[in-house]
Amino acid sequence: GINAEYGLPGILQHSLPSEWQAGDVVSVCSTNSGAAMAVGIWAVGRGEALAAGMKGKGVIVYQVYLDQLWHFGPKDKMPQLPLPDYNVSPPLQELPRLVEETRVETVEDDQPTTAEKQDDVAEVTENFGEMSNPGEEEEEDKEEEVFNKEQTLLEACYRAIKTSIKKADLPILTSAFYSQHVKGCCEHSVEIKHTKWKKLGTLLKELQDAGLLTVKEQKKGVQSITHIDFTHVLLRGVKRLEKEEEDEDEEEEDIAVVQAFTCNAHAAKFFSKFGYKKGDILTRKEIRASLTNYIRQQNLVVEGDKSRITLDPHLADLSKIKDVRCKWNDVMQKSEQAFGQCYVISLPGRIPITVKGKLPPIQYKVEKRTGNKVVTLISNFSIFGIEGKELAQRLQLLQSSSASVVQGVKGEEVLVQGDARKHATKLLLTEYKIPKTFVSSQ
Repeated sequence: GINAEYGLPGILQHSLPSEWQAGDVVSVCSTNSGAAMAVGIWAVGRGEALAAGMKGKGVIVYQVYLDQLWHFGPKDKMPQLPLPDYNVSPPLQELPRLVEETRVETVEDDQPTTAEKQDDVAEVTENFGEMSNPGEEEEEDKEEEVFNKEQTLLEACYRAIKTSIKKADLPILTSAFYSQHVKGCCEHSVEIKHTKWKKLGTLLKELQDAGLLTVKEQKKGVQSITHIDFTHVLLRGVKRLEKEEEDEDEEEEDIAVVQAFTCNAHAAKFFSKFGYKKGDILTRKEIRASLTNYIRQQNLVVEGDKSRITLDPHLADLSKIKDVRCKWNDVMQKSEQAFGQCYVISLPGRIPITVKGKLPPIQYKVEKRTGNKVVTLISNFSIFGIEGKELAQRLQLLQSSSASVVQGVKGEEVLVQGDARKHATKLLLTEYKIPKTFVSSQ
């Protein structure tokens, strides 16, 4: 069983029975069908529920539609049954009088207690889980493997909806839902083609039949999830993966692009005093720290004017400044110009990339081809550690059009059908975390 809880506020008043006790077996139905979607026991009796103002725990859910118990049976679809004629319960305005009239009755010796009822349900659930179908050992192992894959994939769908998807994300392409959300929430690697569904559409239709979501074909051949019932009973008790909880407090590491400087022969004559040699890469902070230490050690600060310094022959040669005295900032800027320019790109989990000279930004431009067809070309992404095949696949999902990797003049380029500038910009800035300075369009 899943041992989830269903709160009293979510239970419709008119559907309450005239009397019940804690531990009594109860079924849970949706508002549009009389078929039971879950079974469990009451967490509290009628008197306790009314006294609490219909707030707090209501039902302890043991089994739900599409769970492990469902997989042991014939795997029937959820039937569409008419809603029963409920006995109308007294309105909440009568709570004070009902609470006053409610009396706690003593449990007779021959009646089972609440704890005993819960133990009986748990025992039945546990014994059912231990049952197995007769057959050869190899067939049982094969059935168990398929069952595990299907259950894992279902749980990943529930987890993705519960923890990854928001209402603002809807509508969302079914392919994007699976590749960007479900796969990331899957506890084990599962390919849908190796399950009973074979295709994503079959799995989503089953979830749609259960009332969890709605799939519509917004364009020919393009299906999207347009609605999700975030309060559905199937989502109750769903939790994040343990590895996600462990990393929850850790900040996501982004791509970092830092301007740096390469130590050439001219700069090495001065900075060799600090242990640097030709070919070394220094940051602006390292250059300025070395210069500051040198100026203070040599007492080059002008007495009475701490904003200016006196240049000695070594500093004058490095900075190429002809004046004997100048401002601190002038010395720092001119000394940086003695170095060669470069950029260091730090990629999460990979060795940093050093690009000498000016760093070209990622560019994408729109062109018209034969037949007035519009295409978008994206280039210079490889410098930032982005693989062309991956970028093409992600843009294809976002753009809902074909995308491919082509060979350009300066390396790989991604060719997308249609004007993909909006999607490309959003993807590069929000998903790949490329600094805005290094994304430009034509």
